[in-house]
Amino acid sequence: MKLYHAPISTCSQKVRMVLAEKGLTYENAFIDLMAGDQFAPEYVAKNPAAVVPTLEDGDRVFIESTLINEYLEDAYPEPALAPADAAGKHAMRLWTKKIDELHPFCGIQTFAIGARPGMLARPAEEVDALINAIPDPVRRGVRRSVIDHGVAAPEFAGAYQAHVKLFDLADQALAKHPYLVGDAFTLADAAFLPYVLRVDHLSLTGLLEGRANLVAWYERVQARPSFETAVAGFLPEPAVAAFRKAGQAVADEVAKAVAG
Repeated sequence: MKLYHAPISTCSQKVRMVLAEKGLTYENAFIDLMAGDQFAPEYVAKNPAAVVPTLEDGDRVFIESTLINEYLEDAYPEPALAPADAAGKHAMRLWTKKIDELHPFCGIQTFAIGARPGMLARPAEEVDALINAIPDPVRRGVRRSVIDHGVAAPEFAGAYQAHVKLFDLADQALAKHPYLVGDAFTLADAAFLPYVLRVDHLSLTGLLEGRANLVAWYERVQARPSFETAVAGFLPEPAVAAFRKAGQAVADEVAKAVAG
């Protein structure tokens, strides 16, 4: 196997979590998102959306992180990371669908807070080139908005509220059992972990405060060996520190943006 991924990417993290949980080995092919490696023609030929991750297993190429994880579960079923019964599988997939729907809102928060200082420090023509290379015009417009305006961008408050909604649902579910769909860690937990981690890294503490069940789950998942192997071991500490500092610097602005 060969995995094209970025260390701090949420979608890369969730695939690496599943690979680690299943004890599968792979060759690393790192994609520098800030340098625009994802837009290189040879990579776009593998992944036309110009996103990470992409998995090669033998001579086959797999894209879309949720579907990659489904593929891994089907192709390498032991240890199982999905419920055995049909209703349980449906519950798990409902969670992964909701998490996929959260993903663009995570991107808004990430670029409005964590990535923005670094982007603003670069020459304007470099930033324009990176934004203009995004294939989807909607994503392209949102990216420009949050880089230009930060947490004051019109998209930010809605992104924050999308997190509130899903984090509340997770907190309620986790009051009943230790993982999202029951007593066992599943693809749903692997998918959700990176988004809670990102909120933590961005110092968006308001999204964790008052959600004790979610916080306990977060600590539980971080204690799994797969977290160290798949996530912590890849995290670039300077980038995490920069994200935390950027989040702390705009805490008052965030509170103002999401008030009411």
